[in-house]
Amino acid sequence: MINYWHCFPSAFPKEKCEELKEIYNSEKTVQGVVGPKQEVVKEIRLSKVLPISFGSEYNFLLTSMLYQYITLANRSSFGVHLNNYSEHQIARYSEGDFYAYHVDDFTTTNMKSNRKLSATLQLSDTDDYEGGDFQFMKYINPPDKEKLREIGTVLVFPSFLQHRVTKVTKGTRYSAVGWYEGDDWK
Repeated sequence: MINYWHCFPSAFPKEKCEELKEIYNSEKTVQGVVGPKQEVVKEIRLSKVLPISFGSEYNFLLTSMLYQYITLANRSSFGVHLNNYSEHQIARYSEGDFYAYHVDDFTTTNMKSNRKLSATLQLSDTDDYEGGDFQFMKYINPPDKEKLREIGTVLVFPSFLQHRVTKVTKGTRYSAVGWYEGDDWK
């Protein structure tokens, strides 16, 4: 692995991001869940999400949008074996919402395929909210905070890296996330 993350600033136009927010607002959302058991734990995560079902129209849309960035990041920074995408979701963080430090991989499960790379697509303008910053643990040299907040920015990173979204103190933050799988780590 050459880098801990790969950032593509303003990769998508505002119109495409607004389209994804409209999809979120037109569908039934649920409380965000955590861990391999997919539990609601409000001390760890407080946000609403639109789960994007595997094989659905929206899943194909997000996969087609993010695939090239996952591939480019993997080739230039990570070099992990990927065999598929697993799932996507669109999240809304309203005032007071957050997601504490966590990892996206579930290596403790008996699944034959594990999340290896995570991708986050910023759907909100930086002026739409305060707080709500994506952060890695302090030992990771972070991407530029302002670039991460630009609408349309894609961030790709290994799913085992601890990261969080700080509490939103004003407004609303939207993001789309996806996880990409590969065989067991070797």
